[in-house]
Amino acid sequence: MFGLLIFLLILFFLWPLIKVLWRAGVQMNRMRRFMADPEGEIRRQAEKAAKARARSGASREPEHAPRRGKKIPRDVGEYISYTEIEVTEEERRAESGKSSVSYKEEEQITDIKWVDIK
Repeated sequence: MFGLLIFLLILFFLWPLIKVLWRAGVQMNRMRRFMADPEGEIRRQAEKAAKARARSGASREPEHAPRRGKKIPRDVGEYISYTEIEVTEEERRAESGKSSVSYKEEEQITDIKWVDIK
């Protein structure tokens, strides 16, 4: 009876606690290595991930990958036709020289009066 209680105590209380402490220690070691050499640690993690992909076969892409369709169908929107015109430097100078910009000040019209509600 006493042996069963010890076994259950270890199984349900101590084993999860040990797993959490072990994972925390692994993370602390990983953080220390990263702080000491960030580039090297990133490189090590990338190599480890590449090895894991190679083992699982996930790095091999299928020969005929499914092609994705257009996001916006052709019948959405409208086509605008245009023609490009070329403007010479002389025409640009003539246009900028004769165009004069003028502004007319208008009175601001208000038709709403604000009333604060108390």
